Formats: sequence, C-alpha cells, structure tokens
Amino acid sequence: MKKLQYFLIALITVTGLDAQGQGIYFEPDPTDVTSSVRLYVDISSDDCQCPNVHPVSKDDPLYIWTWIPNEDRPLLFGNVDVSNGDWGNSNDNMVMKQDENDPNLWYFDFLTASPAQFYDAEPAVFYENGIHFLVKKKNGNGDPEPKSEDLSIIPEPVGCVEVICPFPLTFFDDEYVIFTYDNNQESNPGLQNMGPTDAYMTFRYSVNGGPEQVFPPSGGDPLEVQMDFDGEGIFSFTMIPKDFFPVEPGDEITSIRPIVTKLPLPAPPFRIPDPLLVGCPPE
Repeated sequence: MKKLQYFLIALITVTGLDAQGQGIYFEPDPTDVTSSVRLYVDISSDDCQCPNVHPVSKDDPLYIWTWIPNEDRPLLFGNVDVSNGDWGNSNDNMVMKQDENDPNLWYFDFLTASPAQFYDAEPAVFYENGIHFLVKKKNGNGDPEPKSEDLSIIPEPVGCVEVICPFPLTFFDDEYVIFTYDNNQESNPGLQNMGPTDAYMTFRYSVNGGPEQVFPPSGGDPLEVQMDFDGEGIFSFTMIPKDFFPVEPGDEITSIRPIVTKLPLPAPPFRIPDPLLVGCPPE
C-alpha cells in the first residue's frame, strides 16, 4: 500500500524518453485526471524530439497516437471512436489543434472528456505511470517517418486544500482513493503538532445506502488505520474501499466519513466530516 502514497507527491520524472517540462505539459497543473484537461506539446522543444513532423499547419495538422494507459479504448460517450486509427490514416478524432499565438504549440483536449474517461482507466494509473504517446502526421509513413519520438508525461496530482480531503474527488468503491490530512491546518489542540507515527483514521461508512457502520471495530488492529507520514505535517492513507471494508460480494459502499484521530483506539472522533458520496455525484 505504501508505494501508492508516492503519487501524492509532486514527482517529476524525466528518464530516457519520458518528458515532463516546458515542452510537454498539462493544463491545469496540478492535474485532476477526472476533470477536463488539456495536453500541450511544443514541437520546437527538446522535450518533443520531433524534427520530422515539420512543417505543420492547420491544413496539415498533427495527431496524437497513444497506447498507455489503455490502447484498446472503448467508444467514448457510447458512440465516439477514440482509437488511434491506422498508421497511414490516423483517426480524425485524434487530431490536435494549433495554438493561435504559437504555431509550434499544439494541444489535445481529450474530446471534452477527462483523461480517465478517455482512456477508460482508473485515476491511480495516471499518477503512477502517466500517459505514453507520440505526435505524428495523419499519414505516418515515410523515410523518416513524420512523427516524434515516444513521449510520456506523469501528471502532478492536485494537492489537498482542506484539513482532510480525498483524491480523486470522484471515486468508486473498487478504485484507489487517497485521503490526505494536513496537520498544519488542524485547529483542534488535541491533534496539533502530530509526530510521524501519531495519525490514525477511523471511518464511518454505509453499504447499499443503509445505516452507517464503524471501522475499525472495537478491538481492531490500529496498524490497519495508521496514516503514512509524507513529511512537513502531511499524512496520507490509501485504500480500495471494497477491499478495505468488510462487505459482502455484490454490496456497494455508498458513503464514507474519514475521521482523523490518534491512539488509543477507539478514540472519540475529533471532527465528524460530511459524508463523501462514493461513485458519480447525482445530477
């Protein structure tokens, strides 16, 4: 579990052909991959490594060709083809747009979907492995091929602006969710100035919309709910709710209240937050 905490930290990885710099970036940054995101590529930059795509224009545009986190992507919105197409004839839905003020700057909006929707992948995958792609002409055949080198970018996760918050904001009971706790914002004297091993969590959760249950139960192992210390007063806890809480097959976890506390457990809750709804928010 602890290795999953690392995608709470703003890690920038540049290894081999992996690139995240001024030439390849997301907006907004930090990036919530469950919301609208734009990917920018500056084809004049060293990050792009793409001299063979020149010249380009609105009449001879670039296309994104991508395979990680998911190359075999299902239809988006039920009817929009987001496959790469053929190497000699890229899918028109994968066309990039040229920035009005910089002819070398091209961007892709994931067809108004979030990256998580576009790739049909869990948010945790993006913060661990990023996306892998290249940019090319519609017809990628030639000698040399009119394409960039293989590129990748790992988004920086959105930080926690509250005392405790989940990431991603919309999560499902069979997906990873990270609870981040900022002890620097703590107003309760009983929880202030926590040491690296002082923070624990208890949870109130509901199953199938029923009454709230408490975890861990009386007599449970405190180590199951000890938070990881990420430094400078920041703690985090990662789980897959359906695997973490004792639920029966077929049951759905419909809400969670994450409560930060300290030993001994069970301790009275210091703050009862509003319940976090699991799954898509109601329209």
